[in-house]
Amino acid sequence: MEITKISSKGQVVIPSKIRIELGIEEGSVLGVEKMKDMVILKKIDLDLVRQFKEGLEDLRSGRVKRVA
Repeated sequence: MEITKISSKGQVVIPSKIRIELGIEEGSVLGVEKMKDMVILKKIDLDLVRQFKEGLEDLRSGRVKRVA
């Protein structure tokens, strides 16, 4: 387990070893969730979010038909 501190502005430094392992770089988007007494950070893949939004738009516009 790595240990870090929170700044007066609420900022947290993610240790470099973890950033490298997860491919988190400057500008990466993270989701933040509270679970009991934990704060969970999750790397968000913006390409997957874009693909999901495009898929929904395809459904709404009738370009793709729902199968199930």
